[in-house]
Amino acid sequence: MHILKLPWLGHKAEGKPVECYSVSVNADGSRLASGGLDGNVKIWDTHTILQFKSVEIDGDFDRLLPPKPQRRPLCSMSRHNGVVTSVKFSPDGRFLASGSDDKIVLIWEKDESMINRPKQFGEAEADMEHWTVRKRLVAHDNDIQDICWSPDGSLLVTVGLDRSIMIWSGKTFERIKRYDVHQSMVKGIVFDPANKFFATASDDRTVRIFRYSKKLHESANNYEFQIEHVVFDPFKKSPLTSYFRRMSWSPDGQNIAVPNATNGPVPSVAIIKRGNWSSEVSLIGHEAPCEVCSFSPRLFESDGDKDNFDTILATGGQDRTLAIWSTKQAKPLLVAHEITGGSITDICWDNTGQSLFFSCVDGSITCLAFEKEELGIPIDQELMYTQLHKFGKDRESNVFPESIEQLELEEKAEKLDVQPISDKKPKEITPRPSPRIESSPSMPTMSPLKSDTQKLDIRSQKITMKNGKKRVAPLLLSASTNTPVLTVSKVTKKFKVSSKLSHNNYLLPRLGVATAVRGLKFRAQENVNPNNEDQDNDNDDMNFDMGNEGGNLSVVTLKNQKRKIKRVVMESKYPNHFKLISNLSESLFNHSLFMKHEMSKIINSHDFQNTSDLFSGSSATADTHDEDIVFAVLVSSITHKMNPLYELDATEVQPVKSIIEVRNGAPWKEDEEDIDLEYDDTFDFQDPTSVIVSNDKNGEFHKYLLYFPFKIQHCLPVVINGMLIYYVIVSFTGTLTIFLAESGSLVTPNVEIGSNLICLKQYDKFLMGVTSSGLIHIWELPEFPRTRNLKILTPPISLSAIMNANLKIESDSMIISPNVKAIELDKNGTPYVLLDDTNDVFKYSVDLMIWVKVIDSWYYNSIDDITPCKEILGYFQHLSYQAFKNDVQRLKTGKYIFNEETKELKDIMNQRHNELMHCK
Repeated sequence: MHILKLPWLGHKAEGKPVECYSVSVNADGSRLASGGLDGNVKIWDTHTILQFKSVEIDGDFDRLLPPKPQRRPLCSMSRHNGVVTSVKFSPDGRFLASGSDDKIVLIWEKDESMINRPKQFGEAEADMEHWTVRKRLVAHDNDIQDICWSPDGSLLVTVGLDRSIMIWSGKTFERIKRYDVHQSMVKGIVFDPANKFFATASDDRTVRIFRYSKKLHESANNYEFQIEHVVFDPFKKSPLTSYFRRMSWSPDGQNIAVPNATNGPVPSVAIIKRGNWSSEVSLIGHEAPCEVCSFSPRLFESDGDKDNFDTILATGGQDRTLAIWSTKQAKPLLVAHEITGGSITDICWDNTGQSLFFSCVDGSITCLAFEKEELGIPIDQELMYTQLHKFGKDRESNVFPESIEQLELEEKAEKLDVQPISDKKPKEITPRPSPRIESSPSMPTMSPLKSDTQKLDIRSQKITMKNGKKRVAPLLLSASTNTPVLTVSKVTKKFKVSSKLSHNNYLLPRLGVATAVRGLKFRAQENVNPNNEDQDNDNDDMNFDMGNEGGNLSVVTLKNQKRKIKRVVMESKYPNHFKLISNLSESLFNHSLFMKHEMSKIINSHDFQNTSDLFSGSSATADTHDEDIVFAVLVSSITHKMNPLYELDATEVQPVKSIIEVRNGAPWKEDEEDIDLEYDDTFDFQDPTSVIVSNDKNGEFHKYLLYFPFKIQHCLPVVINGMLIYYVIVSFTGTLTIFLAESGSLVTPNVEIGSNLICLKQYDKFLMGVTSSGLIHIWELPEFPRTRNLKILTPPISLSAIMNANLKIESDSMIISPNVKAIELDKNGTPYVLLDDTNDVFKYSVDLMIWVKVIDSWYYNSIDDITPCKEILGYFQHLSYQAFKNDVQRLKTGKYIFNEETKELKDIMNQRHNELMHCK
């Protein structure tokens, strides 16, 4: 193996290297195209590059071959107005497609008539080749990230940051379809070498497999597309920091290598298997996210076995490491650490599979040249073609799903020399081989046809007209009709170079010139949604199935499913029984079914008419509340004394007013057409959250700004002894962060609670949080600057023990849980809880590690009045007694009527209540 890092091979601007983002080798391996930050598309001679393979590079390049004037690109084209992010040669090598962040795709073709063109103004040297722009494809609304041609060159697909998948004709370059099925930026596209599928990878952490086929008896651009499968599992935790997600399909059609996957916390490359689209295999070895994969175009014999084949895969990414993998072993064949000065952005192989080119953000293009059979013994091209033959590569029509039955039917039709009815010139059919079938003595011999006139030809059938309809007379096959011989012949791969543009340069599209680049889609007027601003896509004509269970879901159905699932998620995140203790907006807790139950009790106790309107109104209200609106901006202000640590020379302490303002970033998904039902603030997060802290210390305005990579649900100023010490913020998923109020410096590492908090409170040096699942977390804040460690007083305490003990089962089998009316901490950090259903007060005993009842509301029957007390137990006694009195007034509970002649029971109950109060 030889590593060729040539100083002149790469992209430069004003003499300095600039990022190179894409490379591509043409079909015969003679030309290498590259694009980069300088906005240029460059063409290189691969023969010139590979000449350095046999030379020991020692730094004196003047003595090396080839001559110095040839150590430069053959041509450099600068027709783009932005960064060139992707370049791809067509399968026949005639055209080159280049995409840029100027939202335009250019189709280049080599112009032989301009070989002797003189040097132009501004050029340092005249180009040795000249490529001219044949087409400009304008349809994307944002940067173009990747481009891919179909194996036969009939389709061109471009994807970009606008979430769109643009499908163009590879012949006329007219736009065929546009799909916006991804929920985030699309960064990768690859075609199946068998010409049946293509796959796209997106920042929505999915890979979508599309099936496509050409309609029979229709124009060349009339294709059908549908989503075959959506792959989620390997990408659920994939990072969103990668600029590309460039996939590769193995040359035998069996597997797709997808970068930027994860296996647990480790970056990996996912291998998706054709057919069931499972992703059980992953390649682990890169230390940072992998951004690009590329299979070698050749198959290699596996340990000398000509019936088994190995594939070779190259991967690279942000760790500046290139890895070469083989299917014959789990470990990589080669790992080249820090082979470049930056992230690897693209990888391509030449047609022989012996040379590998990859680009890098340091501006360089590196070549790996392997020795003969160093990677293995390559199999014959004809044998490799038979591997794709079983997937129906040479069959254009694909009306039925790809199956063995369909392929057998087509084989039988070919053996009988049956031609489909078509207006086109009949196509000469070459008998398909079957290399695994060999003649044997036990196999019956089939005689050949006696003459050409005996061949079955559907076109010779008699066609008549009856009642305005065509009638085809059936053909009678006599018993003596012989069948053709099943022969085994040599398989040859015929690659026909289509004329393409040469036959269309002077022909206008049927619907006008504008459709050559923008396309046109007819819609029925009654089906047009006036509220949908973006109608320039073809999503409606695709069989789009969210669950991949065979159902066809309409947009209305998807929206209803989204509302239903979102309501379930909101009920679990904001349970109604914690509404009274939460410091969040009350509207978030209106999604619960308990609200309807409470409403039904009120309606049943009064004579209401048209009660259905009340229920429909409450349900609609629950659907319209959105967390993104409620938590768009959070503001909290506090008046406090300055910390003496920051005011050493102050003679008197002046009150200071501090304000913290949180501005949460916008989500990716902002329209109602969103069909992604997974709920995760790090999944759909777009912009960083900004936190602005300001105060008016000494009459001057002071402010600092912080950024966080998550949306914030709580922001709490921590005041101890009248001084503002910390700010505590908590994300939607329970990430707790503590930073100094004066400087914004972190005090402790982030604490992952694992669930969203519905309540966050501070009592002196203690911090308490209650999760939506009913767990109480209590921490002791650090005494800064003496300590910086957050301490936990006790493991998380569950409220389920006291809440489940008071469940009520209604007549309609509905289970009602009591609400938590109040929760506080005492001076030792011990939690007290008041339930609204029984008005009992509970305290958690750290010694017993269990809840104990400190106030039993039954004894309130013997008490006439309670004096409020500042102690925590007295405070809860007052709350509990007032709630008991209200329940008695509303006839929710009864009150004892004691015998006036004897007060024995009342006195005993009063005495026992006092005993409980003193047992705290």
